[in-house]
Amino acid sequence: MELLLNDLLSLLEGEIGLYASMLLALQKEKVAIVDSNHEDLNEASREKENLFLKIRILEEQRLSVLEKLARNLGQPAQDLTLSKLSQLVQEPQSTQLVDCHSKFLSLAQSIQEINLSNKTLLTHSLDLVKGSLSLLGDLLSYNPVYYRTGKMEAVGQSGRLLSGKI
Repeated sequence: MELLLNDLLSLLEGEIGLYASMLLALQKEKVAIVDSNHEDLNEASREKENLFLKIRILEEQRLSVLEKLARNLGQPAQDLTLSKLSQLVQEPQSTQLVDCHSKFLSLAQSIQEINLSNKTLLTHSLDLVKGSLSLLGDLLSYNPVYYRTGKMEAVGQSGRLLSGKI
């Protein structure tokens, strides 16, 4: 059982390292968004995708080890959290599990905050682009004119600032 606990702790430390790398990638992404640097933004996205794959692999390994631990402890695997596991095992693994739990919580909160910040920045950028496209569309819109009959008809594009021809 001690070997399983050490395997679990090793996997957890690996995941913590990957989540810390994810936080750095999200910070790079934020800088790229603010600077409107598309190349850096694409690079940050690729980095995040690679990290997601690595996290998923470690997660599957962690779940496998956790199921074995649950069988040894006579507990259902789905109910076995880091907090509960830390109460069921001896020292020093108990303290190490508590430390991993607090690191995960801290990283999760930081990742959630920067994700929200990046979402806000991207939404604002998208709104600016939509506004610019709307402005350009309005400059090329048809000018309606009322005729003696009372009907309104369009008379070609205004082209006040731009030409509609290429």
